[in-house]
Amino acid sequence: MSLLDRTNETVSIYPEEHYTDSDGNLMTRPSKTGIVQDVRIFPAAQSGTSSRRSEQDNEGFESEEVYKLRLPRSWTGGDLGLQSYVYWDGSYWAVIGYPIRHRFSRRTRHQLYTIRRS
Repeated sequence: MSLLDRTNETVSIYPEEHYTDSDGNLMTRPSKTGIVQDVRIFPAAQSGTSSRRSEQDNEGFESEEVYKLRLPRSWTGGDLGLQSYVYWDGSYWAVIGYPIRHRFSRRTRHQLYTIRRS
């Protein structure tokens, strides 16, 4: 087994889905049903600006937690879109930005997602 396929958490993933609204516009939203998946989650290194921002928030009890999520290479659910979210450790986590695609050799190819507590 490759290190890229090792997991440490089980989460529910709500991928982005497309639908047509009442006016006929094509829209996106998180799926209503989650997919249970074993994933690898680890802390994300934050830049000085975002870490200072999370420390300087003094409006109520706001804080920011950011992690990286790596799906195993056997994942067949496609890319997680910007409307996707993850249920992990009793909280919902939003997928932030587009995936970071590591396109090295065929054996080490993988994608990383950034998630933030919603």
